[in-house]
Amino acid sequence: MCSLHRDRKRGGLKRFEKVLRVASIAFSWDGLPQYAARLIRAAVDHIGKECVVVGSPPLVPVRGMEEVLGCPVYWVDIAKPVNWHSLGIKVPQIFFQSGWSYPAFSSLGAEVKAHGGQVIGLSDSNWRGDLRQILAGPIAFRALYRRRFDAMLVPGHQGERLMRWFGMAANRVRTGMYGADPALFALGPPLNERPKRLLYVGQFIGRKNMLGLCRAFLRFATVESEWVLHLCGGGEDRHLIPDHPRIEVEEFVQPEELSKRYHSARFFVLPSLVEAWGLVVHEAALSGCALIVSDRVGSADDLCNAANAISFRAGSEDDLLRALHQAAALPQARLEAIRSESRRLAGSFGPARFGHEVAGLVRELNGSMRS
Repeated sequence: MCSLHRDRKRGGLKRFEKVLRVASIAFSWDGLPQYAARLIRAAVDHIGKECVVVGSPPLVPVRGMEEVLGCPVYWVDIAKPVNWHSLGIKVPQIFFQSGWSYPAFSSLGAEVKAHGGQVIGLSDSNWRGDLRQILAGPIAFRALYRRRFDAMLVPGHQGERLMRWFGMAANRVRTGMYGADPALFALGPPLNERPKRLLYVGQFIGRKNMLGLCRAFLRFATVESEWVLHLCGGGEDRHLIPDHPRIEVEEFVQPEELSKRYHSARFFVLPSLVEAWGLVVHEAALSGCALIVSDRVGSADDLCNAANAISFRAGSEDDLLRALHQAAALPQARLEAIRSESRRLAGSFGPARFGHEVAGLVRELNGSMRS
């Protein structure tokens, strides 16, 4: 169980005294990463209420996970159904559930509903606007998922649009599900003091289009020879990365080290063909990076505008090359304004926002259970 944090709980206790008398709260998170631990910790502090956390192990282990969270995690195999009794936990009254399709989390959510509790879905799906989503999406959602969830928590505007299209009531859809911690990803030095470095952070896999970025950079570097492309991550395409003196490659690093990578880059580039939201874009924006993102990055509506970002057509290396040249040609005088705008937009997301939205949903759902 998460312990209350004495220096913060007093205000939470006053705001949520009804919750303390009634609702027991639990979270599940697929591949529980450190940023999620920080988000949940903020929610616990905001509500002033102990909670339970169930997770599956992250692909990239992060040191100090439970220290950040402030409580132990009940680790499960997401492929196997599980019940609350087998975990040694009383069935909670409010359950924030991620991983809809995974047997472990789905079985826990179904048990909460069967006991008269309420389940909030955590969804990072975003609006694409294709025919399958427009026509089949609402039918499938209503048939398979609508009755499972009393509300939805999504990352940003595109997720909110999707859930409302699928039939969720506007007052039962909240944004703010994702976000890095500004205490960890602090505002970096002025952009004109940073080296001419482009940074990519993520998996080296097809849908991220990292190899497309490499090919565009090789063309870019024949003209702009002072720039470096730094790739931080791992995956099946690593061996396909071109061997070039101005392409730097390293494995995933711990969050504290990753913050330093953002601070040493002028531009963060995310060339994804599909990207539900893109937490790395938030990390980069918090760090004050200028942004170059494809038009398939879900967080672009929340974290990018004409003042801090350059967009390009996903999958078009020519358009990505155009964006790289546009970035290199930006006048020095604009760089500080870009840095400030990235940080300003990033301020709308993170642990504080997550805690606020979770608390609002708990207050509403707890009231409906009591009425």
